[in-house]
Amino acid sequence: MLFRISLITLALLVGCYGLLSGAAELAAATRPALPADPRTPTQLGEAPSWPGGIPFFRSDLENNHALIEALHAIRDGKASADSDHARSRAISALSVKPYDAELWLTLALFETRRDPNGPAVVGALKMAYITGANDARLMPLRLYTATSADALFDLELAELARGDVRLILTRRPELKATLVQAYRRASKQGKSFLEEAVQAVDASFLGALRS
Repeated sequence: MLFRISLITLALLVGCYGLLSGAAELAAATRPALPADPRTPTQLGEAPSWPGGIPFFRSDLENNHALIEALHAIRDGKASADSDHARSRAISALSVKPYDAELWLTLALFETRRDPNGPAVVGALKMAYITGANDARLMPLRLYTATSADALFDLELAELARGDVRLILTRRPELKATLVQAYRRASKQGKSFLEEAVQAVDASFLGALRS
C-alpha cells in the first residue's frame, strides 16, 4: 500500500513539473542574438517576470529572460533603477546557471558603466571567455567591451582578447569589419591594444583598422 502511494505521489509530482515546465516554455521569449555594438537597434522580445520558483527548475529560460532585460536596459540607456534591476537579475540567473557566456558578457557591459577600470569588469569578461571559449558569435562584443573599457591592464584578459583578434584575422575574415568598429569605439588604451594585436598577426590590416 505504501509503495502504491509513493508511486502515485511521484506521478503527481512529475505531472505537475511537466505542466509548469510546459507553461513556462509557452510563455518564454526567444533568446536574442548579441549585437556587435550594444547600442545598435536590435529586435528584442519582452522579458516576462517569473512567478514563484519557476527559475529554479527552468534556469535556461530565466537566463534567456535575464539576457533580454539586460540588453533592453543597455541599448535604451534606461534609468538607474531599471538598469540595477536588470543587472541584479543577470547576477541571480548566473548564480543558478553559471555557464552562460552571453549573460556573462552582458554583465560585463553593465559593470563598465559602474566602473570601467574595476575588477568586476575583468571578472565578468574572463567568465565570458572561459564559458564561451572560441565562440565566434561572441568575439565582436567581447572585443568591443574589453577595448571600450580600460580592462586590458589585466594580462590574462589581454591574452584572451588577443586570441579573438588572431582568430578573426586568420580564420574569420567575415568578422574583420567588427575589428574596425571596435577600434572606433575603443578607449585610448583599447586602440593601442588593437593596433599591437593586429600588427602581430597581419600588419597589412592596420591601414583598414585606422581608416
